[in-house]
Amino acid sequence: MKKYIAITIIISLATISTTYASDCSILVDENKTTTIDANIEAIVSGYPEAYKNVLPTEAFKKALINLKAHCCTKEIKKSCSADDIKNIQLPYPESAYLFDHLLDIAMRRLDGITWLAYNLSPDPTAIERRKKITEIANNANGMPAKTIEDIYIKYRTWHINTTKNIETVIAAYKNNTLETLSLGDKYSTMCEMINKIYASVANSNKTIIWINFFNGCKTIVKERMKRETGYIKILMVQKSNQLFTETTKAYTKKHFVEEKLMALRNLIDKVKDVFTTIVQQAPASKMCSL
Repeated sequence: MKKYIAITIIISLATISTTYASDCSILVDENKTTTIDANIEAIVSGYPEAYKNVLPTEAFKKALINLKAHCCTKEIKKSCSADDIKNIQLPYPESAYLFDHLLDIAMRRLDGITWLAYNLSPDPTAIERRKKITEIANNANGMPAKTIEDIYIKYRTWHINTTKNIETVIAAYKNNTLETLSLGDKYSTMCEMINKIYASVANSNKTIIWINFFNGCKTIVKERMKRETGYIKILMVQKSNQLFTETTKAYTKKHFVEEKLMALRNLIDKVKDVFTTIVQQAPASKMCSL
């Protein structure tokens, strides 16, 4: 799939004013008895079991590492060691709020590309859908628009009755009954899920995040889905035209080339047979002997 489909989280996050207390404080031990990395490990060890299938532990930890990267660069330089600053890895969202980093990683995983998701394991449903769409995009013979539409509906339908209760969604992740959730369901409930994960770590900013970040999260998800819809429409038109072209070429080749050539060959064979018969039937006495 084209790269323009990829999420632009890094430039679209961090819309809240820095007048609010940032989450950099959760990384720093006020007594300065432990390192930032030790604090990260402590937070990860307390990561609630209920969310580990929603956002795997390694992805949760990566969000904290990305938060550390920003904070050590912009917010808490004095609290960061030389190694902390030296080991910063790009890219990371320019945000001092863990909510942004959690959302960034969750969105990347749902896009189904490993390298885009900081080499973390992408969401399995996202991988499955991306493979199908990639196969369609690379199909040189085209494909009926209805087939593409059916695949889109399968993965993008929002089963609102199933997902209206966020606890039902969490249970589906926990009990590994994800076949009940489409990729659209996962996107549509992402903001609530990320907010729950965030609240379990940074309670002090919970209200601030809900008021100032939640609508922004919804906008990001809506924009992502809008882009996907636009791409699928383009793909449907392109592949339908491609199918028509290939079908027409195949018909032309068969009717105007293969069938016509075969008819001509049969005609030549018939004429040849006629001349052979005439020669064979000609009396030897009438042939010129001079």
